[in-house]
Amino acid sequence: MKATLRNIKKNFGDSVAREIRQEIESQTSMLSLQPMMGKEDVEHSSDDRRFRYIIVKRRSRIYYLLEDHTIHVLLVWDVRQDIQQLKQVLEKFK
Repeated sequence: MKATLRNIKKNFGDSVAREIRQEIESQTSMLSLQPMMGKEDVEHSSDDRRFRYIIVKRRSRIYYLLEDHTIHVLLVWDVRQDIQQLKQVLEKFK
């Protein structure tokens, strides 16, 4: 997440980076209370790995996995990026 926030800060400034960080922290806090609140990404999931995501600020998704009552946050994804790149990144977690 640090690299993502550095990139946001570089491209959009401190205030935008702070705002996005607060939104991510807020969403992940809610996620800890309701882990199933995220939508399953059926296209990229498999039988043994069910990727889920929550939307942050309409342009980003926080991808995560649930395993044995543990939430693993995998990445923050800008939805304007190439979907094939997302597929490649998520393949690493299968």
